[in-house]
Amino acid sequence: MYHAKEREVVLPGQVIATKEKYDYLTCEVDGENVVALTQGLFHLGKYGAEIVPLAGVYRPKSEDVVIGVITSVGNSSWGVDIKVPYNCQLPADEVTRDVAGVDLTRFYKVGDIISGIVRSVNELHETTLTRPWKLQGGRIIEVEPVKVPRIIGKKRSMLTVLKEKTGSKIIVGQNGLVWISGEQTPLVIEAIEKIQKEAHTQGLTDRIAHMLDEKTRKH
Repeated sequence: MYHAKEREVVLPGQVIATKEKYDYLTCEVDGENVVALTQGLFHLGKYGAEIVPLAGVYRPKSEDVVIGVITSVGNSSWGVDIKVPYNCQLPADEVTRDVAGVDLTRFYKVGDIISGIVRSVNELHETTLTRPWKLQGGRIIEVEPVKVPRIIGKKRSMLTVLKEKTGSKIIVGQNGLVWISGEQTPLVIEAIEKIQKEAHTQGLTDRIAHMLDEKTRKH
């Protein structure tokens, strides 16, 4: 049974079907219910219920994990590029209590890469970050933001497979940037590319686990 009409706008977490097939890229199952993973238009497609994103760009929301680059250093905040066309700031008081007169380049300089959590987004779509962490070394790759849920997996299952099978450190930003650190970085990238290409298919987590087992066994 479907609970949404063709091209109806649905929201993340909304129940759109019960006991029906669904697209693993844009939906997930919760008990007998199929729920939307992203905001978009409901569509009954080749693989069952699916969501057509309203746009391919990332739209920040509270509690999102993001990865960004420091683009400016002010008196009380840093400017951060998180790949959105809106202003994003990291307030200095998220890093130090002694803000007045402090040279903020002691903590982060232009060009530094950080991960953070979206603390708030205002009506102008301006974003404020919290809980920053400087990412040193490693490699950054870009993925389609709409496919991030599949790379992470239900209950973080896919991300756990990627980390445990390769011994890599991985941070997946909801804004489509992924940081990878470890000797098996090329293998992680290969796996993520496969996930993106086959995101709409079933049994993908098991296939990725098998692929990683085969590749690591050869080494």
